[in-house]
Amino acid sequence: MKRASGISAEMLIGGIFAFIGATFAAIGILFFIFGDPHSVSGSFDDPKKNFIFLCGMFTFMGLIFFVVGMAFLIRMIKAGMKAKKLVQNGSRIYAKITGVCADTSIVINGRNPFYAICEYEDPYTLEKKTFKSKSFDTDLNRAIGTTVTVYVDQTNRDLYYVDLDPDSIPAKY
Repeated sequence: MKRASGISAEMLIGGIFAFIGATFAAIGILFFIFGDPHSVSGSFDDPKKNFIFLCGMFTFMGLIFFVVGMAFLIRMIKAGMKAKKLVQNGSRIYAKITGVCADTSIVINGRNPFYAICEYEDPYTLEKKTFKSKSFDTDLNRAIGTTVTVYVDQTNRDLYYVDLDPDSIPAKY
């Protein structure tokens, strides 16, 4: 399995959100601890209310951004751990890519990413099983007909990881 180098867009967005959220929450808390409540002016008559409102807004919005960012990061880390566990402990089978579909649940710059549909036929039971790869931003039509490795959990056949690297698929001319 070739591990993708670099950071995915989801991890980058999660990291940025978590960093900005932690920064804003820290500013709100530090301002509350070290700030002067009588130096704040606003629409309320009481400067202490303005001060608490300002600190609360910084902290609250920072925590919202932090939680959203951490949710992105945790989701990506769990997916990576699941794939690593399946590669280490799962059964290896070889499936043929039979089709490519656009992932219409995601739109990036007006385009949809693609995922590959792989089929495997068990030689003993002749049962056919279909697998979906993760989404890629490159067109996978040149991959149709190639064989990929699929790692399947031995106890739960619904847990699988399709080891597909679109950069390693030769171009068809």
